Amino acid sequence: MSVASAQEPYIAPPSEVQGILNKVLAKYKSMATYCSVGTIVSDMVEAGTKVQTTTSFTIKLKKPNMYLITWSQTSVPAALPQGGAVWSDGTQPYLYLLMNTSYAKVGDDVSALGGATAISSGASNTVPSLFFPAFTDKGFALARLKDPVLEKSELIGGDDCYVISGASNISKKETFWISKSSNLILRYEKSLEAPEGGAAMPEITDDLVEKSLKAMGQPVTDDSKKQMREMIKAAQSTLKNGDVTGTSMEMQMEITNPDFTDKDFKFTPPSGTTLTDSPMGTTSETPQQGQVPAAAGSTNTAPMTQ
Repeated sequence: MSVASAQEPYIAPPSEVQGILNKVLAKYKSMATYCSVGTIVSDMVEAGTKVQTTTSFTIKLKKPNMYLITWSQTSVPAALPQGGAVWSDGTQPYLYLLMNTSYAKVGDDVSALGGATAISSGASNTVPSLFFPAFTDKGFALARLKDPVLEKSELIGGDDCYVISGASNISKKETFWISKSSNLILRYEKSLEAPEGGAAMPEITDDLVEKSLKAMGQPVTDDSKKQMREMIKAAQSTLKNGDVTGTSMEMQMEITNPDFTDKDFKFTPPSGTTLTDSPMGTTSETPQQGQVPAAAGSTNTAPMTQ
């Protein structure tokens, strides 16, 4: 009886699991800067079609509101390479999309980083949402875990990690590998399957519609509100009815805390890129080569590899 008892796996009480998550949150809140490179590999099956997308990214963050996140993507089956950047030198957020050969001002930092989440495969959200004070507790990736459990310990590059997982309002299962020595997230995996009962959908209120329009730099009119409401409904319907399986795995590597300067958060869109009224909107102006807004100016010449 004692032998069988000794072989039973240890089940951490909820207070112990929450204690680990609290240390993670406190760690990110305590840092003045954060820098990493990484990859996100998404293996998705939708309606019988398999697609693997690999995203390489670089993250530079400085409190309270400076950031430069760049990414590039390739897919199998072969598709045109995609990529982009979201950045702010503390005065104005911008979002650049390679597929549109355009960039645009974004209303605020939460809208900029949140708006880039899907197209960056999550690179602009996982760590930034823990790092920046502009995000509320509800926005933290860790806070949405329901009844999180401590699964085991596992080594990642020689670093002993807690492995904590749980369902959430957007995923059947999310898993975090947390360094025991640094309290930083080194790996994050998310099931692409919706949670039991379906993914939670926000109510489409006038406030939500107006905030969405403002974040995209669009005027708030009766017509624009109607169009935005229809867009949100269509997106929610796709998420609710989509038959998607698979996983997305994010790796954070080469994590450092440099003494960044303002120049580290300058970004120059490639020559020929146009400034638009919104990330998906109409052209506002076409800058000449080397001429971009002050908040986007840079001495960098390789925007996708910063």
